Amino acid sequence: MRKLYCLVLIITLIFPSIFINVNAEPQEVEEVFSSEKYDKGYRYNTNGWIYLHIQGDAYERGYQHGYLLADEILDHIQRWIHIFPQKLSWKVQRFNANRFFWNKYPKEYQDEIKGIADGCADRGKTIYGKAVSYKDILALNEMYEMLSRFRNYYVQPLRLKNNWLVSILFSAISKNIDIIPSDIDPEIHTGKCSAFIATGDATIDGRIVASHNTRGLVYDNIWWHMYVTERWNLLLDIKPSRGHRVLISTAPGMIWSDEDFYQNDAGMILMETTLPLGIWNRFGLPLVVRARTAIQYSESIDEMVDYFLNRNNGLFANEWVMGDTKTGEIASLELALFNHKLKRTKNGFYYSVNAAKDDKVRWELFSIFGLGILGRIILPKYQARARDIKFEEIKEEYYGKIDVDLARKIMSTYPICDVLDGKIIMFDCKVTDSELVDNFGLWAFMGNPGHADFESEKYPIHKEREEYVDSPACGWVQIYGRDKRSNHIDVDFRDEKIRTSKKIWEFESCEGEIGNAIYSDPTTDDENIYFSSWNGDIYSLSLKTKEKVWNTTIGWSSESSPVITNDKLIIGSSNGLFALNKENGNIIWENEIGAVSTKAFLDDRFVYIGSHDSKFYKIDLTNGNIKWSFDTNAEIHSSPNIKENKILFGSNDGYLYCLDKNNGNLLWKYKTDSAIWSKPNIYKNKVFFGSWDSNLYCLDLKDGRFNWKFTTGWGIDSSASIKNDNIYFGSQDNNFYSIDLNGDLKWVFKTLGGISSSPNVYGEYVFFGSSDGKIYALNKTDGSLVWSDAPDYHVQGIYNFRTKPIVSSPHLKEGKLYVASTNGNIYSYESFTYEDIEENDRKDIDISLGTWLFLIIPLLFVILVTAGYLIFSRRRYI
Repeated sequence: MRKLYCLVLIITLIFPSIFINVNAEPQEVEEVFSSEKYDKGYRYNTNGWIYLHIQGDAYERGYQHGYLLADEILDHIQRWIHIFPQKLSWKVQRFNANRFFWNKYPKEYQDEIKGIADGCADRGKTIYGKAVSYKDILALNEMYEMLSRFRNYYVQPLRLKNNWLVSILFSAISKNIDIIPSDIDPEIHTGKCSAFIATGDATIDGRIVASHNTRGLVYDNIWWHMYVTERWNLLLDIKPSRGHRVLISTAPGMIWSDEDFYQNDAGMILMETTLPLGIWNRFGLPLVVRARTAIQYSESIDEMVDYFLNRNNGLFANEWVMGDTKTGEIASLELALFNHKLKRTKNGFYYSVNAAKDDKVRWELFSIFGLGILGRIILPKYQARARDIKFEEIKEEYYGKIDVDLARKIMSTYPICDVLDGKIIMFDCKVTDSELVDNFGLWAFMGNPGHADFESEKYPIHKEREEYVDSPACGWVQIYGRDKRSNHIDVDFRDEKIRTSKKIWEFESCEGEIGNAIYSDPTTDDENIYFSSWNGDIYSLSLKTKEKVWNTTIGWSSESSPVITNDKLIIGSSNGLFALNKENGNIIWENEIGAVSTKAFLDDRFVYIGSHDSKFYKIDLTNGNIKWSFDTNAEIHSSPNIKENKILFGSNDGYLYCLDKNNGNLLWKYKTDSAIWSKPNIYKNKVFFGSWDSNLYCLDLKDGRFNWKFTTGWGIDSSASIKNDNIYFGSQDNNFYSIDLNGDLKWVFKTLGGISSSPNVYGEYVFFGSSDGKIYALNKTDGSLVWSDAPDYHVQGIYNFRTKPIVSSPHLKEGKLYVASTNGNIYSYESFTYEDIEENDRKDIDISLGTWLFLIIPLLFVILVTAGYLIFSRRRYI
């Protein structure tokens, strides 16, 4: 009995982790608002956005919308209710919307709105104790036109600084109305958006490139307040029974884009910035109807223009910026009630910044009764503003070079993007081009694309509301809509078991002009850790001191992960591929092959890498010279992999390519239904990779023959990890999967965001990050949650826009986990597991002082206690 007692005591003291869980108390259980499916519709969270796909007849797709986003729609309505200080204001808005606009909606859109309302009501959502009705959804969609109709851009009673005539007079004398020197803000009436579109000889390869961002205000009493706009985080994919499939950025409950960005499957792009309010016609069609009809039923710029001119009510004056990817033509339509100006070209650059440049349109808007007389006197000439000047500079500097990467930089720079006088802030950005439109995709950024976080406590509204929260910059994400067969697997979110790990240290990278988000994967050698940030800085940190050794700037837009070889660090940026001196960061050589966002593969004396210029390269490691290149006709975001003489990688054209690494000749290729960002993983002469078509594929390495595919709910852009015949990978459908080598599901774990972070299987656990802002450690055998941590903003309940995504893939070494965040920080955690190693390598393990103390002190205590017990027992029996 004494021996058994001693054994139990020793085990308990030496291995306390058997009896005590990992290092923290359970967090509160979060109400889940994440992935869900209803009928033909489904929704997922990713990088602060909600992606919602709906399809079918009008009422059917509306019901899917209302049912799947019921909580977010209610939140959206309540924000409008709360921002009006007047009692019973929402009832007045419902009454006016129904009286002035309902009978002007075609039956199709009336039915869609009724479906949204019924979907909400059937989820138990109420307003003032009554079920959500079509009048609530109509008022939500018509809020902007109603506030325009009553000249009530402010929600409180009329005061001097929102007086229409005062704003006009101020506009006339102001040299730059983007800079506000007084309490009178003329941009109150002109909207807060910027947009540009370029084509032909203005772009790098002749394709159309377009972008739009939206700005909110932080005045205490204005309707365009961030309190409302932070809820505008919906990417809505509509596949109607009639007309074209459309993808728009908008808010829950809307049937049009209140953020003024649309594209459809006929190759049409549509964007808008609002012009100052002019005269209007109460018998015309609402903007909601004209805009939605134009994008749903147009196949050309002529058709789109006709929809806007037909029965134009003039209530929301706009400059519409359009593009047709089929012809390469772009257009600008400035539209008031009586006057309009249409420009169009196949070679050029148009921008829009909430200001009418055409004389007749401008004179009408700044006039009385639309006669234009006062406008001619006050504003005889167009006066350039700060954003005009910046776009003209951009046009001068970048004409002929514009592509998607450059567009993301343009829309992230001041004054196109930034806080203005502490009162105006960007809250989203969308970027697309001909290739993305053709594949029903786009780039999107929720929050300020300059990476400034909006802190709500600095700008309180008139009455404190608990749902008024911070709106952080969530980082860039590229998405592709999905309407073909998918496999939505719904599992419970097991947050009640979460434990947090021990954070050892963190390091903050330097802010740059376009922010310091980290999308790349860190890597280590024996002494340092290396990583890159979005503003183009490459860092080396000492693992011993946790301090910066050096940093070097190699351009902007760096998402590429570094690769170490001997004395060099190989990494890419928007400026191409670079070799840096590992000791000091000095540039050894560079090759301007186009933007590089992938991780290179090093083999012998050569570097293998893909570029956004659509080419795949073999480059000499010693001098950066190109040995050969292979053209895929689409951007390459997939990192390569090599086995023997075969090199494999994916492309945005949907193909997985297998080339001869010696000469670049094509050996075979395999076509999927969407872009491939995933790095192909080679295991037992099989190739495993994911596609944005929702499938993880298994092919034969020899000839690319198809073996099987595993279908998830949405796209797969992370890379799979394989260990002991198990495949681990994440999907944008918010789930993390483990399947076997036959493609059969073993287990699935749900997060609250899309997963772009590629997993790392280490010891007993599998590690990955999620766009919900958390790092996860799961038991690799059964998928149970071991620990999790949110180093910054993370999705909580309904606030899916409040996150700092973890896109970076975790790196593990000697029991430590290293991972980076889009907040610009890199973190080190205790992993609480070790990788199995060979016996003869164990002497090389560097065990920290803390670990030694953790092991030795309990052991010494056990020896002393046991010895004492045995001596005492012996004396008792003597």
